Amino acid sequence: MGGRSVETIDPQRDGSESARPKSLVPVNAPAPGRLTLSDLLAVLDLGGDVPPVPARCLVSAHGGILGAQLLGQQIVLAERMAPGKTVHSLHTIFSRPGDCRQPLWVDVERLAHGGSIDALALSFRQGSLHICRADVMLRAAEADFLSVQTSRVDLPGPEAGLPRPDRPMMPWEVRVLPRAEPHRLDQWQRIPDAGEDPTIWRALLAHSCELLPLADLLAAAGIPPLPGERPQVAAAVLSQTVTFLDDLDVRDWHLFQVRTVHAGHGRAVGRIEIFGPDGVQRAAAEVVGLLRSARP
Repeated sequence: MGGRSVETIDPQRDGSESARPKSLVPVNAPAPGRLTLSDLLAVLDLGGDVPPVPARCLVSAHGGILGAQLLGQQIVLAERMAPGKTVHSLHTIFSRPGDCRQPLWVDVERLAHGGSIDALALSFRQGSLHICRADVMLRAAEADFLSVQTSRVDLPGPEAGLPRPDRPMMPWEVRVLPRAEPHRLDQWQRIPDAGEDPTIWRALLAHSCELLPLADLLAAAGIPPLPGERPQVAAAVLSQTVTFLDDLDVRDWHLFQVRTVHAGHGRAVGRIEIFGPDGVQRAAAEVVGLLRSARP
């Protein structure tokens, strides 16, 4: 969530640096805005089971809390609060950027419980300042009544892509296919060291979805995607929806097909379809972003 000012939290209200619980100390990546997989897994390891739940932050280049990190934390916390169920969909609204070096807390509201569905509202805050809210729907495993799948067999595999080791927030294997349309990105990726936990796999996939649409729109327009390299442009994710259609394992190759649907009136909308190595669609996402000139 780059390009917006950061609000300072009152230390008298939220605790000083020295008094901060260890679980809330920010994770310092190799450089602000860059991280390792271990850094990301550290912030996904949420501490505490009784709300409000403390959460750690990655240190960002713009000083705010990374939206991609928040999406992953929402999935991990929701599945921990609803044992035996997995996230089917989440919708998150980011209301302010926050401060990545201040304590972050998560309030939990149970909206529905029992049967095949749970629904939770997760509110992330710093003191009384609201950072984001996620409405999360979880499902229990059920037998198929009807089965309809979308698949793609017409796209080249990852071996046809160009390796992109320079993705600062994606410290894993990324290969980008030649651009077939001006505002479409076809990116293969896999995370061999993601571990054995399917909850973490879903969290890492959601993390990736937040990073791609606005960055690709800027890149297609010849604008650097990193906030420090584009002071003339303000860009930030305002909301994101992620839906998991089927089981997945991010240690295998997955294709992220990213399209810019619309850009104008200070907003941009991007959609993502995620396909497994067999060509079957596993997930989908939509991002609404702020995009405008930062010059007065």
